[in-house]
Amino acid sequence: MISIRNLTKRFDGNTVWENVNLEIQKGETVVIIGGSGGGKSTLLRCINRLVEPDSGEVVIDGVNILSPGTDINAVRRKMGMVYQHFNLFSHLSVLENIILAPMKVAGRSREDAVAEAKQLLARVGMAGRENTNPADLSGGQKQRVASARTLAMHPEIILFDEPTSALDPTMVDEVESVIRSLSEDGITGVIVTHDLQFARRIATRVVFLADKGICEEGTPEQLFDHPTKLQTQRFLYRSRMFEQDLSPETLDLYALASELRAFLRRYEHERKQEKLLPVLCDELLYPVLKHPEAPAAGASLRLLCSETSSRHTMMIGFRGIDSDPLEEPYLDELNLALLNNYAEFVLSRKKDDGWEVCIQM
Repeated sequence: MISIRNLTKRFDGNTVWENVNLEIQKGETVVIIGGSGGGKSTLLRCINRLVEPDSGEVVIDGVNILSPGTDINAVRRKMGMVYQHFNLFSHLSVLENIILAPMKVAGRSREDAVAEAKQLLARVGMAGRENTNPADLSGGQKQRVASARTLAMHPEIILFDEPTSALDPTMVDEVESVIRSLSEDGITGVIVTHDLQFARRIATRVVFLADKGICEEGTPEQLFDHPTKLQTQRFLYRSRMFEQDLSPETLDLYALASELRAFLRRYEHERKQEKLLPVLCDELLYPVLKHPEAPAAGASLRLLCSETSSRHTMMIGFRGIDSDPLEEPYLDELNLALLNNYAEFVLSRKKDDGWEVCIQM
């Protein structure tokens, strides 16, 4: 269906990736993962020539779309693209967004376009929202409308660029169910995402892009549970870790708790773990970092989430303090009791540059 052969792309003389080779079969859902700036979205956009590669081939159904004289618009009619930020027309209703391309590009009658648009909206769980303005929709609803708009052009291939990145974690399931139904209908999907849990659930094959090329690929089980390359192993480990340096001068407890909660929701977890996060900020971080006897060196926070269970670990290094942060003058019995109420255990240990607190969630 899609054959990428020796593809190379450079920007301003800098190589993004080179000699990339990838075969995507009809009906597959291939997910591309990798670090920021590694060229994931660039590779996706080369598949429909929104970005021109420097060399190589992109062959779709036997047609090299990079060859001179190729009718790229005819090829694009086989493909749809769902963008990270939806790209719905804000001045048009949901229905008008969906019927615009079938009428203007495919030449269909308004009556036929409207009838199919209503069917597609029902398919993605948006029946009855035809006259709604996009501004009145949630992120998950906008993404579903964007998917319906793409489906209205009857594509054989759909490209998704970070379909969950603009969504609250609770909305990811909505988009996931739509993509899964497309796969069941035999539509080929190529998805770029940073959400590895989403990739694990939705992909038939995962491609890890690193070091200016494809580092490793395989089924979700192969790549996530049994990676063979050291670079893949390191990437997966780092992807499960939330890290932040904390300064007494710029400490924003509300923002920190929100970021920790959003990160934790990407993994299996228990309700009490979410409740622990604001308690952690109020009963440990604030008393220690804002205490008059504490140095201004601040702290480093790391939350490492498990791939296989709901048990997660947080490490907080308080730099420059001489005494145990879990004892007076920093914490009293009430502070510690509140932490222990939600955590499995809370321990501290002396280090060369201060103290470290380990919290098992």
